Amino acid sequence: MKQTVSYTGIHPAKNGNAVPFYQETQESAPVSLHSLYNPEREAQGFANQAESDFFIVLGIAGGYHINALAQKNPQSTIIAVETNEATLDFLSQIPLVQSLTQNSRILLTTIDKLDDAILSHYKPALHGNLTILALRQWEHLFSDESTRAREKITETLKLLSGDYSVQRHFGKIWQKNILTNLSLAEQTLSFDTIKQATDTTKIAAIIAAGPSLNKTIRELAAHRERYFIIATDTAYSVLCAYGITCDAVVSIDGQNVSHAHYLHCLSETTLYAFDVCANDSSVRKALAKKARVLLFETGHPLAQYASLFSGKRHFAHLEAGSGTVTIAAASLAKQLGFTELSFFGADFSYSDGSPYARGTYLEPQFYKGANRLSTAETAYTALLYRTPVKPVPQTENAVTTDILEAYKDSLAAFLKANEHVSSKNTPICEEQFNFAAFKRAYTNDLRACVHSEHDFDSSAYAFTTLLPLCAALGKNSAFLAYLKTLRYTESI
Repeated sequence: MKQTVSYTGIHPAKNGNAVPFYQETQESAPVSLHSLYNPEREAQGFANQAESDFFIVLGIAGGYHINALAQKNPQSTIIAVETNEATLDFLSQIPLVQSLTQNSRILLTTIDKLDDAILSHYKPALHGNLTILALRQWEHLFSDESTRAREKITETLKLLSGDYSVQRHFGKIWQKNILTNLSLAEQTLSFDTIKQATDTTKIAAIIAAGPSLNKTIRELAAHRERYFIIATDTAYSVLCAYGITCDAVVSIDGQNVSHAHYLHCLSETTLYAFDVCANDSSVRKALAKKARVLLFETGHPLAQYASLFSGKRHFAHLEAGSGTVTIAAASLAKQLGFTELSFFGADFSYSDGSPYARGTYLEPQFYKGANRLSTAETAYTALLYRTPVKPVPQTENAVTTDILEAYKDSLAAFLKANEHVSSKNTPICEEQFNFAAFKRAYTNDLRACVHSEHDFDSSAYAFTTLLPLCAALGKNSAFLAYLKTLRYTESI
């Protein structure tokens, strides 16, 4: 579809600066986007509106306001937005707009690409709050486009805020877990070795710990030979209680509590697949018991850097949606080459007053601390209603939450996107991990991108590995995150 240029033409101001204008009809008066006397002086007022490390500017026009903003905030990143590509091309004939494209801190984009631009360039842990400024005349002339741009910004920031809050909570744990687990990686198995030895003609049974597993687990027990069983860590103890040996168990949780899943049931024949971010005590315990251990990564920048540090992939990449172990288990099945997946206990709801199936690690904890005034049921109820719940349509005695529904939607999106994907004959990893080589490369790259306490290359690949830790440590913590990570890496 051919795009229309939003501006009608370009006029010179009194001082010679090129100023774009808009004229609705031949009879109406043209409206200029900047002062027709001195656009540069006018731009100073725009730049004085706010100070920030990250700006989104609605309206590029002649670019004078953007240039003034960049000069006043020399360390800031600026995304400037126009209506469409045709308009952006039209404005590029203005010398100042052309020069702005040469500034690495300024990105000129369109409303259609605004969400991708924000996701690619805005790092909350590094930049702090984002500031939105609008060229007043642009917002007046193109009110519909302005509204659409603001809606895109809101939607994208909502997506980022959820991810950022998780990083703030887990950033420290992840950084420590990853580096410790990487030091154990040479004791783990190669993904391709496991893949070659896996019978993918079976059905991959993905086992979550929802209450419905109490009923469907009988199907697994009765027809065990049909399935290659991949349990989530929470469901693992339930299957052990029924005497069902899993083919694989998947864990992505970095918290110490996840260690409880593996206290009483470790098998030499089961594959224990851990996210590199997962609790390192669990990985150590499995290795100490001579179990088969696999490490994978789900997108943490340090884990991805480690996987690719030598130019060859060392760890399989698994999808985990919004941090859902059920999706990670399904992704493992797909990467191994299974074409048929069947889900058990993936309820994404609470039913019959219980959040989980019987036999999870919570049972002994809740019943051990129970008394007449505070029963195990009281503990389960507190867990179930810790966030607002709502009824599940067309069901009885079942409730769900916004978070659980988001997990359910995330799994549905993963399955749809991977419906016809099979990596049965495709190698996943090219080289066994070498921790000593990684350690040398990583510490060298970190030192190269951090020049001083306030001077670092935020675009460097190694620097991005610090961002989740920066989120946990707070704004302006990049240098502290660098020192902590460098020292811990060198101490391992």
